[in-house]
Amino acid sequence: MQETLILPLYSRKLCTELYPNLYKDETAARLLDQIDYDFSEAEKNSRSLMQRFGALEVAMRQGDLAFEVRDYLKGHPNAAVVNLGCGLDNTGRTCDNGRCKIYNLDFPDVIALRQQL
Repeated sequence: MQETLILPLYSRKLCTELYPNLYKDETAARLLDQIDYDFSEAEKNSRSLMQRFGALEVAMRQGDLAFEVRDYLKGHPNAAVVNLGCGLDNTGRTCDNGRCKIYNLDFPDVIALRQQL
């Protein structure tokens, strides 16, 4: 399991727990429960101020991206949204207006994991 998949997901879960009035991603916790990975190091590091700040930065970047996509879709409701290097994020699900097409693209093993989860 690539840490580049785990760390953003863990950060979004951590922000959901620490800052629920600022950021919510219920999917992150559910996905983390399904992944076979040793989170002990991430849990230990989550107590540090730098780790919490980093997690907040990840969550805010995700929130900003979703805001921009939703804003674009207001003027272009039938647009195609291409999420390159999607990892395990749920931008497509949170931005889908029912009319647009969402394409999540990543390495084949990542897409296979997304489909499995």
